[in-house]
Amino acid sequence: MMRVVMVGWLLLGCAFGQIPTEKHPLGEAHPVQTSAVVHVVRPKLSAEALLKLATARKLELACRQVSGPARSRKLELAAVAFDRLVIQFQLEPAAAAQAAWSAAQIWRRHGSAALAEKGYLRAARSHAVRYEQRGLLGAADMQRRQRRTKDAMKTYALAEAADPRTSHAQAARLWIARMLMDRSQVDQAIEKFQAALESAPSPRQGLDAANYLAKAWIVKGDLEAAGFVIEYAEQLTEQVEQGEQAEQGEQAEQGGSVAARQLRLACDRMSARKALQRALDATTGAGADAVRLDEYRRRNARRKGSSTKQVTIGKQ
Repeated sequence: MMRVVMVGWLLLGCAFGQIPTEKHPLGEAHPVQTSAVVHVVRPKLSAEALLKLATARKLELACRQVSGPARSRKLELAAVAFDRLVIQFQLEPAAAAQAAWSAAQIWRRHGSAALAEKGYLRAARSHAVRYEQRGLLGAADMQRRQRRTKDAMKTYALAEAADPRTSHAQAARLWIARMLMDRSQVDQAIEKFQAALESAPSPRQGLDAANYLAKAWIVKGDLEAAGFVIEYAEQLTEQVEQGEQAEQGEQAEQGGSVAARQLRLACDRMSARKALQRALDATTGAGADAVRLDEYRRRNARRKGSSTKQVTIGKQ
């Protein structure tokens, strides 16, 4: 097993060596990134569609000015307005798709998962070029929130297949693996996390996949494999930093770009590190020693506090 894992890391190193360093802030929810730049021409909408979409957006903006039940009611009014436009502009698919997407986003904020799912699917069907993958991913999210696991798995798979190169596809891959983990299907989840690591369209997303994969190996009980994954994450970060130094020279030596610094921070803060340390402590008994030491320190602090209190009272 370890030999297979180690060979996998070597192959991954070659693959990631061809990935360019990102030049934008990291950590967005579902940013669109592809290995090739694709320019999508936005379709022109009719004057009537533009006017009515703008009117519906005013209702959406009004939601930001209130809170509580009033906000919920205004969200409903805005979402319903966009839903009506979907029906009204059935013969103008681009307008219908925009309206469906807006309605889905508002229903999502409202907390109405079923209605949001319907809007996302409508948008995906109405204008596949612009909304298919995003719509499928949004619909899968809503199905997952409704605990419809099988439906969500299928829809995430469709979202990934729509264009495997994008961040949306990567998000779909990770959610499939995470849902498998929730169902205690650890071996299948590890396979999916591994696939996500190999397919990550950016180093930052590679770190996310590595973090999940390492924690999956910990759950399985293979701490050595988890350690290898964390080491790979370190190597990936170093590759990006070294590549940037080669390109930017002195600027990189003084701290590098924002993207490189954020990548290093993300690597250092991987939750799998602490999870692995806890698992190692549990196997060696160091965890119990740490707990006892912590309890000893707390008791000491209480004694000191009590002594100080007595001295203060005595002086009075």
